[in-house]
Amino acid sequence: MMMKRVLHKLQNKARRWRKREEGATAVEFALIAMVFFWVFMGIVELGMMMIFNNGLEDGVDRAARLVRTGQADKKNMTAKLLKQAICERVMLKTSCMSDLILDVRSFKDFASIKVPALKTGPTGSLTMSTSYQLGGPKKVVVVRAFYPWKFFTPLIGSLMHAIDGKVFILNAAMAFRNEPYGS
Repeated sequence: MMMKRVLHKLQNKARRWRKREEGATAVEFALIAMVFFWVFMGIVELGMMMIFNNGLEDGVDRAARLVRTGQADKKNMTAKLLKQAICERVMLKTSCMSDLILDVRSFKDFASIKVPALKTGPTGSLTMSTSYQLGGPKKVVVVRAFYPWKFFTPLIGSLMHAIDGKVFILNAAMAFRNEPYGS
Protein backbone atom coordinates (compact mmCIF):
# COMPACT_ATOMS: atom_id res chain seq x y z
CA MET A 1 0.00 0.00 0.00
CA MET A 2 2.80 2.35 0.87
CA MET A 3 4.41 1.73 -2.46
CA LYS A 4 1.16 2.57 -4.26
CA ARG A 5 0.88 5.84 -2.43
CA VAL A 6 4.48 6.80 -3.28
CA LEU A 7 3.95 5.92 -6.95
CA HIS A 8 0.71 7.89 -6.97
CA LYS A 9 2.47 10.96 -5.52
CA LEU A 10 5.27 10.67 -8.07
CA GLN A 11 2.77 10.42 -10.92
CA ASN A 12 0.95 13.54 -9.69
CA LYS A 13 4.21 15.47 -9.48
CA ALA A 14 5.22 14.29 -12.95
CA ARG A 15 1.86 15.40 -14.39
CA ARG A 16 2.18 18.85 -12.81
CA TRP A 17 5.77 19.19 -14.04
CA ARG A 18 4.76 18.27 -17.62
CA LYS A 19 2.02 20.92 -17.65
CA ARG A 20 4.37 23.73 -16.64
CA GLU A 21 5.36 25.86 -19.64
CA GLU A 22 7.03 28.95 -18.12
CA GLY A 23 10.33 28.55 -20.00
CA ALA A 24 9.04 27.03 -23.23
CA THR A 25 9.06 30.31 -25.16
CA ALA A 26 12.61 31.12 -24.12
CA VAL A 27 13.80 27.67 -25.12
CA GLU A 28 12.03 27.86 -28.50
CA PHE A 29 13.47 31.32 -29.17
CA ALA A 30 16.96 30.11 -28.27
CA LEU A 31 16.60 27.32 -30.81
CA ILE A 32 15.65 29.64 -33.70
CA ALA A 33 17.41 32.90 -32.71
CA MET A 34 20.67 32.23 -34.57
CA VAL A 35 18.89 31.36 -37.80
CA PHE A 36 16.59 34.38 -37.43
CA PHE A 37 19.49 36.81 -36.87
CA TRP A 38 21.51 35.26 -39.71
CA VAL A 39 18.60 35.69 -42.15
CA PHE A 40 17.96 39.22 -40.86
CA MET A 41 21.62 40.25 -41.30
CA GLY A 42 21.69 38.66 -44.76
CA ILE A 43 18.65 40.68 -45.82
CA VAL A 44 20.20 43.88 -44.46
CA GLU A 45 23.50 43.22 -46.22
CA LEU A 46 21.87 42.37 -49.56
CA GLY A 47 19.86 45.59 -49.29
CA MET A 48 23.05 47.56 -48.66
CA MET A 49 24.70 45.85 -51.62
CA MET A 50 21.79 46.79 -53.89
CA ILE A 51 21.92 50.41 -52.73
CA PHE A 52 25.67 50.47 -53.40
CA ASN A 53 25.24 48.88 -56.84
CA ASN A 54 22.55 51.42 -57.74
CA GLY A 55 24.94 54.23 -56.77
CA LEU A 56 27.71 52.61 -58.80
CA GLU A 57 25.51 52.47 -61.89
CA ASP A 58 24.43 56.08 -61.38
CA GLY A 59 28.06 57.13 -60.88
CA VAL A 60 29.17 55.41 -64.09
CA ASP A 61 26.27 57.06 -65.94
CA ARG A 62 27.34 60.50 -64.68
CA ALA A 63 31.02 59.85 -65.42
CA ALA A 64 30.12 58.63 -68.92
CA ARG A 65 28.18 61.83 -69.47
CA LEU A 66 31.29 63.85 -68.57
CA VAL A 67 33.24 61.88 -71.16
CA ARG A 68 30.48 61.85 -73.81
CA THR A 69 29.95 65.63 -73.73
CA GLY A 70 33.68 66.40 -73.74
CA GLN A 71 33.69 67.95 -70.26
CA ALA A 72 36.26 65.43 -68.98
CA ASP A 73 38.51 66.17 -71.96
CA LYS A 74 38.20 69.96 -71.65
CA LYS A 75 38.85 69.89 -67.90
CA ASN A 76 41.79 67.47 -68.33
CA MET A 77 40.18 65.07 -65.85
CA THR A 78 42.51 62.33 -64.69
CA ALA A 79 41.39 58.77 -63.98
CA LYS A 80 41.44 59.63 -60.27
CA LEU A 81 39.06 62.58 -60.78
CA LEU A 82 36.69 60.47 -62.90
CA LYS A 83 36.80 57.75 -60.24
CA GLN A 84 35.99 60.40 -57.65
CA ALA A 85 32.99 61.50 -59.72
CA ILE A 86 31.73 57.90 -59.61
CA CYS A 87 32.37 57.47 -55.88
CA GLU A 88 30.47 60.67 -55.07
CA ARG A 89 27.28 58.90 -56.19
CA VAL A 90 27.98 55.74 -54.17
CA MET A 91 26.63 55.36 -50.66
CA LEU A 92 27.59 53.10 -47.76
CA LYS A 93 31.23 52.35 -48.57
CA THR A 94 34.16 54.49 -47.55
CA SER A 95 36.64 52.35 -49.49
CA CYS A 96 35.22 53.25 -52.90
CA MET A 97 38.22 55.27 -54.07
CA SER A 98 40.75 52.63 -53.05
CA ASP A 99 38.85 49.50 -54.18
CA LEU A 100 37.08 50.71 -57.34
CA ILE A 101 38.66 49.66 -60.63
CA LEU A 102 37.94 52.04 -63.51
CA ASP A 103 38.53 51.18 -67.16
CA VAL A 104 37.89 53.71 -69.95
CA ARG A 105 38.69 52.67 -73.53
CA SER A 106 38.25 54.38 -76.86
CA PHE A 107 37.47 52.66 -80.19
CA LYS A 108 36.87 53.79 -83.78
CA ASP A 109 33.40 52.16 -83.97
CA PHE A 110 31.10 49.82 -82.09
CA ALA A 111 32.17 46.76 -84.12
CA SER A 112 35.78 47.09 -82.94
CA ILE A 113 34.99 47.04 -79.21
CA LYS A 114 37.14 44.50 -77.42
CA VAL A 115 37.64 44.82 -73.68
CA PRO A 116 39.84 42.65 -71.47
CA ALA A 117 38.23 40.29 -69.00
CA LEU A 118 38.38 40.90 -65.30
CA LYS A 119 40.53 38.36 -63.49
CA THR A 120 40.33 37.46 -59.84
CA GLY A 121 43.18 36.34 -57.66
CA PRO A 122 42.99 33.53 -55.10
CA THR A 123 42.14 35.95 -52.27
CA GLY A 124 39.39 37.69 -54.22
CA SER A 125 41.67 40.48 -55.43
CA LEU A 126 40.81 41.92 -58.84
CA THR A 127 43.39 42.23 -61.58
CA MET A 128 42.89 43.72 -65.00
CA SER A 129 44.90 45.75 -67.45
CA THR A 130 43.10 49.07 -67.15
CA SER A 131 43.21 51.95 -69.57
CA TYR A 132 42.17 55.58 -69.48
CA GLN A 133 41.40 56.75 -73.02
CA LEU A 134 38.74 59.43 -73.27
CA GLY A 135 38.87 59.31 -77.06
CA GLY A 136 37.85 62.44 -78.83
CA PRO A 137 34.86 63.85 -80.66
CA LYS A 138 32.71 61.17 -82.31
CA LYS A 139 34.81 58.30 -80.89
CA VAL A 140 33.19 55.22 -79.36
CA VAL A 141 34.04 54.89 -75.66
CA VAL A 142 33.41 52.15 -73.10
CA VAL A 143 33.43 53.11 -69.41
CA ARG A 144 33.51 50.21 -66.94
CA ALA A 145 33.75 50.18 -63.16
CA PHE A 146 34.24 47.16 -60.88
CA TYR A 147 33.95 46.98 -57.12
CA PRO A 148 34.69 43.95 -54.91
CA TRP A 149 31.89 43.71 -52.31
CA LYS A 150 33.18 41.90 -49.23
CA PHE A 151 30.41 40.14 -47.30
CA PHE A 152 30.33 40.47 -43.52
CA THR A 153 27.43 38.04 -42.96
CA PRO A 154 28.74 34.44 -42.82
CA LEU A 155 27.67 32.09 -45.63
CA ILE A 156 25.74 34.72 -47.63
CA GLY A 157 28.60 35.01 -50.12
CA SER A 158 28.61 31.25 -50.62
CA LEU A 159 24.92 31.34 -51.46
CA MET A 160 25.61 34.05 -54.07
CA HIS A 161 28.58 32.22 -55.64
CA ALA A 162 31.03 34.85 -54.47
CA ILE A 163 34.77 34.35 -54.87
CA ASP A 164 35.91 32.17 -51.95
CA GLY A 165 32.43 32.75 -50.53
CA LYS A 166 33.47 36.25 -49.43
CA VAL A 167 33.80 38.66 -52.38
CA PHE A 168 31.13 39.48 -54.97
CA ILE A 169 32.05 41.65 -57.96
CA LEU A 170 29.68 44.54 -58.59
CA ASN A 171 30.07 46.24 -61.95
CA ALA A 172 28.58 48.87 -64.19
CA ALA A 173 29.40 49.71 -67.79
CA MET A 174 28.35 52.07 -70.58
CA ALA A 175 29.23 52.13 -74.26
CA PHE A 176 28.51 55.27 -76.26
CA ARG A 177 29.67 57.55 -79.04
CA ASN A 178 31.13 60.88 -77.97
CA GLU A 179 29.35 64.00 -79.12
CA PRO A 180 31.06 66.19 -81.71
CA TYR A 181 32.20 68.57 -78.98
CA GLY A 182 35.39 69.71 -80.68
CA SER A 183 33.80 70.99 -83.89
